[in-house]
Amino acid sequence: MARRIMRRVGVLLIAGAVSGPAFAHAIIVRTSPPQSGVGPADIGKVEVWYDAGIRDAFVALAVVSATGERIDKRDAAIDASDPAHVTVGVNALTPGKYTVRYRALSADGHIVSGAWEFEVK
Repeated sequence: MARRIMRRVGVLLIAGAVSGPAFAHAIIVRTSPPQSGVGPADIGKVEVWYDAGIRDAFVALAVVSATGERIDKRDAAIDASDPAHVTVGVNALTPGKYTVRYRALSADGHIVSGAWEFEVK
């Protein structure tokens, strides 16, 4: 009887190891202002939400004007109450197009990066 129970436990342990949690690269699920959207001149900050928490080691969020000038406050930070939420401060923006560049370290250890645009009218 004990041997049969041990076999079942062993099978369950092996099955759990094989089908354990699968980590995937972080994916953006929401941004403010929205990707390809319009934001107000007095937005105050740019935000991104990932599908899962990210690690602090390589977090970056930069806002660049159409002329290539970086206009954020260089204070990108992960929200202490939501590790999937990152913000960066910006001063009042003038009308035009802006690019937001992001970089994050996923829970699986991979760095994800990219960019999106928004416009201020």
